Amino acid sequence: MLLSFLPSGSRARTLCYALILFASFATSSVLVRDGDKQSLRDRNEFDYIIVGGGLTGLVAAHRLSENLFGMAYDRASAADYDSWEALGNRGWGWKGMFPYFRKSADFTPPKKAVVNKYGYTYDESAYGRFGPLQVTFPDWQVPDQYKMADAFTELGVAHLREHAMGNAVGQFWAPATIDAKTMTRSSSLTAYYDKASWRPNLKMLTEHKVTQLAFKGASTTVSGVKAINRKTNKEVTFRASKEVILAAGSLHTPQILQLSGIGPKCVVEAAGIKSRVDLPGVGSNLQDHPVAYLNWKVTNSFPEPNIMTTNETFAAEALAEYQAHRTGPYTKAQSNTIAFLSLPMVTNNTEDMINSLKQQVASKYLPGVYSRELIAGYEAQRAILAKQLGEGSVSALEFPFGGSGMVPNSVQKPLSRGTVHLNPDDPHGEPIVTYNAFTNPFDRAQLASFIAFTRRYFKTNALADMQPQEVSPGEDAQTEDEIIAKLAAGGPLSLSPSFAHPSSSCPMMPKNKGGCVGADLRVHGTRKLSIIDASILPIIPSAHLQATMYAVAEKASDIIKWRSFWP
Repeated sequence: MLLSFLPSGSRARTLCYALILFASFATSSVLVRDGDKQSLRDRNEFDYIIVGGGLTGLVAAHRLSENLFGMAYDRASAADYDSWEALGNRGWGWKGMFPYFRKSADFTPPKKAVVNKYGYTYDESAYGRFGPLQVTFPDWQVPDQYKMADAFTELGVAHLREHAMGNAVGQFWAPATIDAKTMTRSSSLTAYYDKASWRPNLKMLTEHKVTQLAFKGASTTVSGVKAINRKTNKEVTFRASKEVILAAGSLHTPQILQLSGIGPKCVVEAAGIKSRVDLPGVGSNLQDHPVAYLNWKVTNSFPEPNIMTTNETFAAEALAEYQAHRTGPYTKAQSNTIAFLSLPMVTNNTEDMINSLKQQVASKYLPGVYSRELIAGYEAQRAILAKQLGEGSVSALEFPFGGSGMVPNSVQKPLSRGTVHLNPDDPHGEPIVTYNAFTNPFDRAQLASFIAFTRRYFKTNALADMQPQEVSPGEDAQTEDEIIAKLAAGGPLSLSPSFAHPSSSCPMMPKNKGGCVGADLRVHGTRKLSIIDASILPIIPSAHLQATMYAVAEKASDIIKWRSFWP
């Protein structure tokens, strides 16, 4: 990676070399400093190799070499992260994660005039001040989202002054990943990679696809990676003297492992690959936030939420304002008002729903490939989720609102589980991703209760002058089956298994509970192989994943750096 300075008493200063390889979607040219192309061709051995150039990969590259997500920047509740620790991952609870949330961010409070104009609330102590990622609030909001906030208040949903201190159940303002100086997007590219790309010991190699891991003989010690040049189709092997770090994401990290013979033996051998480590947790436990996109016809005040795409004059004036002053509508990407609601906030039927969940035979609704260990791990997750959902310590529903009549209802704690497996007919093609969304009846019941709540919401006095009329799913759909069928008929723009938050397909849990990595992020049954992306999350948090994954990557980088001194 980049330059690492060791603590006193260890092996004095060491220059660590790192290579970032895009796993499956690299399209641009090699990114190196001027005059360094030859050195990359000559160098085939690095200290660390990071497979994947997304959020966690670029964060780890920056941090290890020291020594694209949306812009929503929100955290889950403390209980969300404590559930990870309860599953056997010491140090991964709220107390262990909070310092890394702060480390990754540089929060700039909005100007007092902006706060007074839009009513922003926040607690500066929840955020860092010297991290790489820039975080602030935009300089524009639409009037109708305040009516929508009042509607939540009318239904008894409290407004939280700050959600990022461990209680994210309620409605709140969420900042965004915006650079307050330029009012442009801050990302893992601008915050981490661009600041580290000059370092001579960090290389990014694109136009290559990682095909499998390389091993030391017949052992399970990983020695590097094999990759194919997309232009020449030539295979090249890169060696890692310390570790290979997978950050290819929840859909491609399992694929790389399975292509390397690490995963469920039946899946690996069905693709014609020799099994090296029979690890059922690889490609299991897939989770996302399945979502129903509901729609009400409303009468909006001016300016309405979609005005930038419907009013050319307004959009042109807004662009001129942004270019001249870095203010106005172009500083805002999406809504900053969100409600994350617990199950008891949404329905009076919580107790019956939880009792029904507890009585389920777990294997009845799980993928057929699930082994005894995977079922045991799922049962441990279910026990935690049943308790948390029942007591309301975590959110069950995400309801982002920005003044329009289109409101997503996203299931935050699904009990259904999916898989990511090699395609036996084309192992190196895209993997077979089976979400299995809503296969567990508890998830169907959750969604039905969310929609019932949303219907009550649009009938509040606060929204009366918006004259809401239900369009989708439509008032004719009343029963759970009718609602699901009506939404499903509308396709993925109406009901989707994914809110673009795929996670948990290589879970951080003990091996005897179906885990893939331990709390040290090392893959069970292997040496010199780690995973640091969203696939390791054992239970998906009730939040957009961006802030969480920056914290995970920062924590992972510290773990990996320290064990290079004390393996």
